[in-house]
Amino acid sequence: MSKSTDSKAQFYGLVGLLNIAVGVMFYTINITPTPVLANSAPHIQSTVIKPAPATQGLPVRVVIPSLSLDLPVAVGTYNTDDGSWTVDNTKAYYADVSMPINNANGTTLIYGHAQATIFETLPQIQPQADVIVYTDNGYAFHYTYTTVQEVAPTDVSVFTSNGPPKLVLQTCVGAYSERRALYSFRLVAIDAL
Repeated sequence: MSKSTDSKAQFYGLVGLLNIAVGVMFYTINITPTPVLANSAPHIQSTVIKPAPATQGLPVRVVIPSLSLDLPVAVGTYNTDDGSWTVDNTKAYYADVSMPINNANGTTLIYGHAQATIFETLPQIQPQADVIVYTDNGYAFHYTYTTVQEVAPTDVSVFTSNGPPKLVLQTCVGAYSERRALYSFRLVAIDAL
């Protein structure tokens, strides 16, 4: 046999092996195991696993025990046309363009002024501090503080944050409130009230 014939044979042999390997992987990945019926194997307990529905609600109260902070939370919005927020000096606001409080995924944003009556003491929060958010449907979501990040007022990437469920508290920082501080919290537990 010539050298080019040997090379072609090796090439087609490798292509064939590759096709077999891909076929085996495809078959393995797509196999659906046959369910075991309780009657056919009495020593194996039959269990149907159903995913639990997400627990969610609208925040109505936020409590940070280490800062002696206990605030009502109303629904507010961010106006994308002019960059304004629903805000006042009596309560915090849940940004309705973010995810509701939940245990499935995404970021929930609660924001407020950096005033004594709202989030002025937020910069004093310590790592692992607890936060509890109460919802309109009778749940208490428990979070622990993880990080803080400063962003420009025009940075609204928090609205599209995905991934594990988390809470972000936002307030103004800087000598002239020219920046926004985003305090992130990881979900640790949920209680039904």
